Amino acid sequence: MRRTALLIATLGLATPAAAQRVPGRDLLDFPIGALAEPPVMASADVALWNPANIIPTGSNRGRIGFASVQTPTDLGVSVVGLSVAAALPANLAAALSAVRGSVAGIPRTSLDPSTLAGDVPYNTTMLSAGFARRTENVTAGVALRYRTGTVDTERRGAFGVDGGLLADSLFGRGIRGALSTFLWRPANGADEETAYSGALDTQLYKLDSTLVTRAGYALTLVEQRTVEHYVFASAASKRLEVRAGLARHESSGEGEWSFRVGTGLQYGRYHVGVAREGARDGLGGIYQFTLTTLIK
Repeated sequence: MRRTALLIATLGLATPAAAQRVPGRDLLDFPIGALAEPPVMASADVALWNPANIIPTGSNRGRIGFASVQTPTDLGVSVVGLSVAAALPANLAAALSAVRGSVAGIPRTSLDPSTLAGDVPYNTTMLSAGFARRTENVTAGVALRYRTGTVDTERRGAFGVDGGLLADSLFGRGIRGALSTFLWRPANGADEETAYSGALDTQLYKLDSTLVTRAGYALTLVEQRTVEHYVFASAASKRLEVRAGLARHESSGEGEWSFRVGTGLQYGRYHVGVAREGARDGLGGIYQFTLTTLIK
């Protein structure tokens, strides 16, 4: 099933037409750390997707976040991420992050006795250094990235750079907007299948500072591959937040819907979150877990 498709795709990466492509790009399609938010707006835990989101909230001096994704056994995908962000003078911030994705249990199909024993290794690792600056209601950020990928005996790596914007208030109203790139390589965006994302959400209801509800729409375009539409809503109090959304994933002329739901709990300087998304192809649920510590 899915593993067989992955194996065919990864072996195809070794062909001359894709000689510059770094293996494992599809392992970073999972919105790790987003907790049912659009990745371009996600900042509460592990801000990996939009470098404008790395600035710690409020008067906090920093943030340490951990996130993981677990998929059904038939997929066998595991993704983990770790980020450290620090506030700097003059409304600046810097962050370091690492993400590791891998697939377990891809069997070898060759009967050649000279081939290696064991399963086919398929994984990717991404290291990032991000910088952001806030000016009034707009934050701009940039991230320098290095990604390596392995499929079977092939291992490749490449540098990239991403940018992002986050506006807290548009048109003088409670409307937020965000834009970002993910995995852009100069003159080689198609090889890396760069993702371009944008999102808008607006405040629906606010009860003092104790309850805020919002709703919005996000669009993500992955170069030469997929389009995702995402309609979402959230409700947040001082300690608890709940998010839910409906995503439509379009690829190769076909579309599929999936439902996402997530919740987060703030207790002192700790934030814990869990989320679930229905896996495509009817293979079960994809689960996320995040843990964040604020540095005051």
